[in-house]
Amino acid sequence: MRQCAKGPTPSKSAPLLFPALNPSAKLRWRTMGTDWAPAAVSDVAREDLGKLTRLARAHTRLAYALGRTHRTAAPDETNPPEEEIDHDTALARWRDVDQRLRSLLVVDLDNPHRVFVIGINPIFPPEWRNAAWATLLPDELAEWSVRWRHWHAETTAGGFRHYHDRLRTWETSRLLAEAQADLLATARATEDRTNAWTRKPAFIEARRHVLALPPPPVVPAPGPPPRAAGDDRATPGQQERQEAVTRHRVPLDQAALEFSRTVPSAFKRSLPSLPILEVEEFFDWLDPVVRAGQGLYLWI
Repeated sequence: MRQCAKGPTPSKSAPLLFPALNPSAKLRWRTMGTDWAPAAVSDVAREDLGKLTRLARAHTRLAYALGRTHRTAAPDETNPPEEEIDHDTALARWRDVDQRLRSLLVVDLDNPHRVFVIGINPIFPPEWRNAAWATLLPDELAEWSVRWRHWHAETTAGGFRHYHDRLRTWETSRLLAEAQADLLATARATEDRTNAWTRKPAFIEARRHVLALPPPPVVPAPGPPPRAAGDDRATPGQQERQEAVTRHRVPLDQAALEFSRTVPSAFKRSLPSLPILEVEEFFDWLDPVVRAGQGLYLWI
C-alpha cells in the first residue's frame, strides 16, 4: 500500500465538509488519493480467468474493509463480511491478495487517474459510484465505459430529468443533514465555554437559532436509474420533497452564517454544495486503455 497519492489532484469543487470535525469529510478526503491504473491481463492469468476474477473481487472487498474506498455499501460476494474483521487482519489479507493479483496483471503505475471522478460524481447513480471503487477487469471496464459515456451524454443533453431531480434532492438532503448535525454539535460544544465571546448577545442569539432549527427533511433514495429515456418518470411526492429541501436550506444557511460571524475561526461553519466534476478529461484518458483491451487496477 502506498503512502501518498499520485496522479491528478482533486478538483477544488470536490466536497470537503468541515474537515476539522466531520468524519465523512475525512473519509472523502482520504479516498481522494485512491487511483485507477491501467492493467493488462498477463498470459499466465489467461489460463485461469476464474482465479483472476476471484482475486479482483477479494481485492475490492478488502480495500473497502480498509476504508480506502468511498463505497456506501459493502461490495457483493462478501462472505464472510470483510468489514467485520479488524484493520490489521484486513491489511494482511489485502497485501497477500494484492501480491497475487499483481502477479497476474501488467500494471502501469506511471499513468494513474483518480477514481473519484466517477466514484463521487453526483451525475452518476449512486449504485454506479459504488461499483467504481473496484479493480475492473477488461470485459467489465469495456461495459462500464460504454455505460458511463452514454449516461453522461444523455444527462448533459437534458435526459433522465426526473431521475436526476430525485437524485439531486436526495444528495442535497444528505449534505444538509450532515451539515446541520455538525453545526448543532459545534453549537453545543460551546455551551461549556466561558470565553468572552460566548457572553456576547449576538453569539447567544445565533446559537439559539442553531439549536432551534427544525430537523432536515427525510428524502428517500432515488431508486434504480431508468434504463432508457422513455422509462424516466416522476414519482409521487417528488416535487414536494424537492421544495421541502430547498426551503430547509434557507434557514440552515442563515443560521450557519450568523453563528460563524460570532465565533472564532475554529468554530465557523458553512453549507456544502454538490461537487462539479468534469469527466471529459477522464474519458480521454480512458479511451486508449479500453482500446488496448486493458482493465483498471484499484491502486490504494
